[in-house]
Amino acid sequence: MTIFHSKYPNLVKPLKLGRDSKVSNRMYFSSVGFDLCDHDGRPMPEFYEVYESIMDGGCGFGFLGNASVDASSQYTDRSQKLISDEHALDLEPVFKAARDRGFLLSAQLQHYGSGDATSLSEAQIESYINHFHDAAKLALKVGAPALQIHAANGYLLSSFLSPKLNRRVDRWGGTPMNRARILLEVIRRVKQTVQDEMIIFIRLQIDDGYAEHGLQVEQLDEVIVAIEEAGADAVTCANGVAETFGKFLNDADYTLEVCRHAGRFLKQRTAMPIGFSANISSLSVAEEIIASGDADFVGFGRPIIADHQFVNKALSGQLENINHCRWDSFCLRDKKEPLADRVFCCVNPSYLRPQHIQDKYQEK
Repeated sequence: MTIFHSKYPNLVKPLKLGRDSKVSNRMYFSSVGFDLCDHDGRPMPEFYEVYESIMDGGCGFGFLGNASVDASSQYTDRSQKLISDEHALDLEPVFKAARDRGFLLSAQLQHYGSGDATSLSEAQIESYINHFHDAAKLALKVGAPALQIHAANGYLLSSFLSPKLNRRVDRWGGTPMNRARILLEVIRRVKQTVQDEMIIFIRLQIDDGYAEHGLQVEQLDEVIVAIEEAGADAVTCANGVAETFGKFLNDADYTLEVCRHAGRFLKQRTAMPIGFSANISSLSVAEEIIASGDADFVGFGRPIIADHQFVNKALSGQLENINHCRWDSFCLRDKKEPLADRVFCCVNPSYLRPQHIQDKYQEK
């Protein structure tokens, strides 16, 4: 297979992460919750098959999707949990498979929260911080080389970051640094435990899409410095919440510009590598982003759902053989569709959406 290194020289450069780790290239698989767990949040056989296939697809690193750190917080009844030794042991095979491939696979720690940071008590906040810390210890115990703390998309940690969702007047609200206090405390405690044995990524909300009183990247001026000082190693930017996802999903150019602007802004203030996935559908666009300096690495989510070999095929010039994502976001609708028992795809033959569900979405 001929690899087009000359066409994508920046994408195929190795990237240093943390103190001692290096990944083979600057492309990552963005976290996607495939909903391939049982009702206790434990992976079923297809969970391992999907991620092993993705790890063979050409990216240098990637993220498991949405492991809830709290037994009472789960997006669907088929999403992953990381709340016990049993849940952690279930992940040993996938981390071993990653090591065998030289692939940096990260656990993602998520808390869906209440959607209202303002109403939480001090005791609740402390318990949520402990949940993240406990999950990080479990991931470390089973050999995860990295973890991503999810502070985006309107869930618990990002609801604190947002001035629209966080109206607190105590030490957890008001200024951007106060609103970031819970995230910073999670990072500090996790770092104290994992030290340099794990790379700590932060999935950071940089724009929540609200026209008034929303979070925009300029409010993270001091926050990004504090995130680095607390012990994080790299940041993946994210945007949108449930009410505003359409704003970003339906306008790829707008989303890309928001992310590029955020990347430029953050990289002026931190030495941490900064990356994002922004509905990017080609390596050519990703190459130009890295070359411009707007990001240090670029992610692909739905293009890899559609074709696990997306990166390999593009690198070898087989563009005509790629199963291209249609960008209709039906995979996101699967999560709340009663007829769907997992996340499907319009084009991937390994898990095509059943026709009766596809017809239902298309009728709407």
